[in-house]
Amino acid sequence: MAKDESDLEGETAQAASAGSGGPGPLGRLRALWANPAYKFVLLFLPYLLAVSLLYPLMVEHYFGFVQAFIDGTATLEYWILSLFTTETKLVDKMVFLDGFAVKIIDECTGIYEMLIFAAAVFAFPTRWAKKGIGVALGCPLIYLFNVLRIAMLIVVGRYWPVAFDFMHLYFWQGTMIIWIVSIWLLWIIKVVRTDEDAAVGRA
Repeated sequence: MAKDESDLEGETAQAASAGSGGPGPLGRLRALWANPAYKFVLLFLPYLLAVSLLYPLMVEHYFGFVQAFIDGTATLEYWILSLFTTETKLVDKMVFLDGFAVKIIDECTGIYEMLIFAAAVFAFPTRWAKKGIGVALGCPLIYLFNVLRIAMLIVVGRYWPVAFDFMHLYFWQGTMIIWIVSIWLLWIIKVVRTDEDAAVGRA
């Protein structure tokens, strides 16, 4: 039985759809991967999960490296506070300000926050050279902001103790998230997009 023209057109469309990835699961996955926004999400979520699972292991098995961050952070806090008052001292990992003390632990170093930032940078669809620039510039900025956060918490704990828990648990945690996102967006605008726009202009 001969097929009419409409049947032939339908079969041709189905064949073309199948050849290009089609509407099947694999085709939909390829379409998602081709979209930069979806590609970022598909990469960032596994990276974030890996950071969450591997960070405790890193602290346990590479404690010497983490210990160096702890000692360095405690010393830096002491130096900063010493610029403004003589009522400060450093005992092991404890930073004192006129009787109020804060113990610096691994969660105070900013390592976890820097790893999250690095995961966001690595997940973004761009060249590895630009990702290296993002990590090299962003992580020090996050660390320095974290040092400022701890110094301010010590001052609040000494002179405004009733607000210490709020500043520690809510204000500075939220501010750190905003800071990380801001650095990430600035990297995209100033490093990733600027270079791509220049390449388009040269073309």
